[in-house]
Amino acid sequence: MASHRKRLGETLLSLRLINEKHLADALAIQKESPNSLGQILVAMGAISEDQLLNVLAAQHGVSPWRLDQHPPSSDSLVLIPRELCRRHQILPIRVQGDQLILGMRDPADIDAIDLARNISGRRIQPVLVDLTRLSAILDATMNVATINTDVDDLILKAVGEASGREYVQQKADLAERDTRPVIGLVNQILSEAIRTGASDIHIEPRSDKIEVRFRVDGHLRPVREMPASIFSMFLTRLKIMSEMDIVESRLPQDGRVTVEVDGRDVDLRVSTLPSQYGQRMVLRILDKSKSLKSLDQIGFFPDQLEQFKQIIGRPYGIFLVTGPTGSGKTTTLYAALQEMRDVTKNVLTCEDPIEYEIPGISQSQVNEKVGLTFASQLRAILRQDPDVILVGEIRDAETAETAIRAALTGHMVLSTLHCNDAPSAVPRLLDIGVEPFLLGATLCGIMSQRLVRTTCKRCHGKGCADCARSGFKGRQAVQEIMPINGAVAAAIARRAPMEELVESAFLAGYRPMSQQAERLIAEGITTREEAERNIYFDSVSDHLQLLKAA
Repeated sequence: MASHRKRLGETLLSLRLINEKHLADALAIQKESPNSLGQILVAMGAISEDQLLNVLAAQHGVSPWRLDQHPPSSDSLVLIPRELCRRHQILPIRVQGDQLILGMRDPADIDAIDLARNISGRRIQPVLVDLTRLSAILDATMNVATINTDVDDLILKAVGEASGREYVQQKADLAERDTRPVIGLVNQILSEAIRTGASDIHIEPRSDKIEVRFRVDGHLRPVREMPASIFSMFLTRLKIMSEMDIVESRLPQDGRVTVEVDGRDVDLRVSTLPSQYGQRMVLRILDKSKSLKSLDQIGFFPDQLEQFKQIIGRPYGIFLVTGPTGSGKTTTLYAALQEMRDVTKNVLTCEDPIEYEIPGISQSQVNEKVGLTFASQLRAILRQDPDVILVGEIRDAETAETAIRAALTGHMVLSTLHCNDAPSAVPRLLDIGVEPFLLGATLCGIMSQRLVRTTCKRCHGKGCADCARSGFKGRQAVQEIMPINGAVAAAIARRAPMEELVESAFLAGYRPMSQQAERLIAEGITTREEAERNIYFDSVSDHLQLLKAA
C-alpha cells in the first residue's frame, strides 16, 4: 500500500501537477486520515478530480471514463444486478458487440471482472470512473425494478445534478472560489450557515430528497431541499474535508475541519449517523472570531452576578455548570476564566474542543484517539503548578476523582456536567462513584443554565424581516445558582434525600431557574411560551412554599 502511494506521488511530481510541499503536506495528513493520497490532494485543492482520474487510470493501465459526459446506457445496466454492482462498486456502461465496458472503482479487482464476465456473458473492458459519480448512479437506480426510459432519466438527472447543471449557483466564498459543482454546493451551504449565525447544520436524507436545516437561536429552520440522487457525492465531499472514511457507511463517524469565510477561520465538528435512508450528518459551527463575553454580558441579574463572583472568587473547590448541549455552559465558564485571569495566577484548561482562544491562558485539547482523555490530561495539568483549572466536562468517575483530588490540594476547578438542574448534579456525581464526604468537602457551587429566545426589539414580538417573522431575535441565558455552605455540604456528605438537600440549598440562597425566568417574562425580555419550552415550571409552587418556610 505504501509503495502505491509513493508511485502516485512520484507520478504527480513528474507531471508537475503538484510540488514537493503539496506531497509532504498530503502525506502528513494521511498519517491521521483513512483517505487515500489522491483524495487528500483533491481535498487540498492541489489537483482536480479529473487530473486524479487520468493519473490513476494510467497507473492501472486502463482508460478513464467520465460519467458526467458519458452516462451508462440502459441496455448495459440490465446486464448486472444493481445489488452486485453496489457490492463490488462496478457499473456496466456500454455494450459494444460481445464486449461490455465496465466502470470500476478498482480496475485491479479480478474477482469483480470475472463476476461481470460470467453474469453478462461478454468480454469485459474495465475503465476507471470517479467514485462519487459511480455512487450517485448506483443510488439513483438501486430501487428501480425494471430498466426503461425512466431509468435513463434518473441517470441523467443524477449525473447532471451532480455536475451542477441545474442546482448550483456560485455565490459563496468559503476557503476559495471553486467552479467544481459539488464543491461549490458544499461551499455555498457552509458559508450561508456561518453568515446566518447558525450553530449547527443538519443534512438529513429522506425517501425522495435531502433536507438541509440550520439551527439558529436554538431552533431548526428548513433552508433548502436537494435531490436524493446527488447525496452520495455531497456527503463524500464533506467526508473528505473532515478526514472521514468515505467508504464506511455502516458505522457513525466523527471529524473536524477548519474553513475560511469572509477572511476568518471557522471550525466545524462533523458527525455522521447511519439512518433509514442513508447517513445523516450534523456539523457544529465554532466561530472563533466571535468575541468572548464578559460576565456582565452573560445575562445574570445583579444579585445572581454577585453570588456567582463570590463562588468563583474562592481559592479552591469545584464549581460546576450543568445543562444540555447548546445551553451556553462553555460560554459562561470562559467568561468566568476572564474574570479570574490574573498575572499572579496560572490558569490552564483541558477541552474538547478548544472553542475560543483566551489570551493569557494555557489551553489544551483532549485527543482520545491517542489516549489523551480528560482524566489523563488533568493529571498532567496538576504537574504544571496550576491555580485555576477548567475541565471541559466530567464524564466518568476517573475524571471526577481527579478533579476532586485537585480541589483538595488547593486548586479551583471549573467544569460542566450533563444533568437537568443544579441540585441533580449531586446524585449524578454520587451515581458515577464519587464518595459523598469528598463531594461535600470540595463542591463550592453548582449552576444550571438554559437559553431562551428574546423578543425581537424591532417589532416587539409581532414578527418582521429582521427576525425572520418569528418574533424572536437572539437568546438570553437563564440560570439558577446553588451555593454550597456548611449545611448543604453536610447534607451531601450524609446522602440526604433530595427534598432535604433542596431545602438546605434554599436557606443558602438557591433559587430555581423557573423563578428567574418569571423575572424575564415580567420584564418583557421573553415570553411565557418560550420560557416553558425550555424550563420546567411545575415545581415552582413547592419551591415558593420552601421560600416562605425559610
